[in-house]
Amino acid sequence: MGLDVKEIKDDLERFENLIKMINFDYERFFAKVLKHPPVVYEREVNKIIAKYNLNQITNTTLRFKFNNLVARYLTFRDKWNKKMLEYEGLKKTPIEFKKIIEEIEKPELQKTYDFSDQLTKLPDHINKAKIQEIILDKIKQYQSNGYNHFDVKIEIEEGKPKLRIKPIK
Repeated sequence: MGLDVKEIKDDLERFENLIKMINFDYERFFAKVLKHPPVVYEREVNKIIAKYNLNQITNTTLRFKFNNLVARYLTFRDKWNKKMLEYEGLKKTPIEFKKIIEEIEKPELQKTYDFSDQLTKLPDHINKAKIQEIILDKIKQYQSNGYNHFDVKIEIEEGKPKLRIKPIK
């Protein structure tokens, strides 16, 4: 005994609207407007899929629409899963960023650019750690453009440090 055609049409319309709502809520989640992904809507979709899976829809037009909605949902689900992995990867970047900073601040790297002696000559009221951070950021920026050697000079003008960082070809 098949299900009522009106009930199937209503469920398929609900299915289609749920897909749109889930997609919209995932976009809001990835934009950090929502705190949690829309799992409640996904449960409802899974219930509809389980209800009509296999042989229960005898009307070929409705079965075709159901199969298309399932295919669309699965395509979107793959997209959301990939974005979720990227999103979770972004959560890990502070750790990765810390590793990058530690690698840049290795003593052998600082000796290569040899500006540590200039930092020690600066007056005590100047934040040497901040200047070192600025220099290393600028060096990293130049390295991303393909430069490997740098001329670093720190001069005091009117009581303020002036940094002169030039890449050497």
